Amino acid sequence: MRRMLLDTASLTYRAHHALPASITDPDGQPVGGVRGVLDMHARLLTDHAPDEVVHVFDADWRPAGRVAAWPGYKAQRPAEPPEITAQFALLARVLDALGLPRAQAPGWEADDAIGALVASAAREDHVQIVTGDRDLLQLVSDEAPRVEVCYTRRGVSDLQVFDAAEVRRVHGVEPEQYVDYATLRGDASDGLPGVAGVGEKTARALIAEHGSLAAVRAATSALRPALARAITQAEDYLDAMAAVVPVRRDVAVDLVRAEPDPDRAAELAERGLGGALERLRAAHDPDSADVDRTASDGSTGR
Repeated sequence: MRRMLLDTASLTYRAHHALPASITDPDGQPVGGVRGVLDMHARLLTDHAPDEVVHVFDADWRPAGRVAAWPGYKAQRPAEPPEITAQFALLARVLDALGLPRAQAPGWEADDAIGALVASAAREDHVQIVTGDRDLLQLVSDEAPRVEVCYTRRGVSDLQVFDAAEVRRVHGVEPEQYVDYATLRGDASDGLPGVAGVGEKTARALIAEHGSLAAVRAATSALRPALARAITQAEDYLDAMAAVVPVRRDVAVDLVRAEPDPDRAAELAERGLGGALERLRAAHDPDSADVDRTASDGSTGR
């Protein structure tokens, strides 16, 4: 099976901020994020024809386990805006009404649910992860099951497909080394400072020469003094990152596959989503002549 796992948590944020705030339901509530994600789903079906698309949500975007290891994890980010929270809930209702699968890992991020779904894939499966988050490059594998990351450069119309060779070309490390590379480099957007003075170039060189972060830490006596001192002074940080940077692959995942409810879908279409639902239905069944246009809100998405 060729399965697409959508990092719906991040895609909804991107769609919400990319589309006009004027996209609302009859009560004036924003629905641009939902409409955008549904149109992304339709585009992926049209362009790539996967056997299944699974929407993966955050159950907790700042999990207690990561915060306990590093209190600064995502600490600088504001709380989730209520208009986004409401759209996540609406999107889940829409997916259920359409009978489309969605998943989350209680207490964990979408990344972790995706990691667990990858870990449970059959050897003959081909898994493609659609995301704007490079952290998921650590899951890439050319072995069975094959796992690729489809990185969104400009929505899903322009995807950079990462297999192991592309990870090596762009970042200079193997996918299985990506966690060590990212730990050294840090990620300011997640509140992870990295090792002082170590950017992408130095992190890449260290991993290429020594093979792993553990080997780098064991070889500080062979490093130039300033770099050795920085790594030694970052020991607490580096220890903490072992519980922060790796995507979990062992968490329980709630995978919901509801029975389609056409009446409920028609009701939800009236919330400014009719055009997006029509396009998604057409993408699922492009040869059908009787796409339900009665639910359309007149939006064409053009």
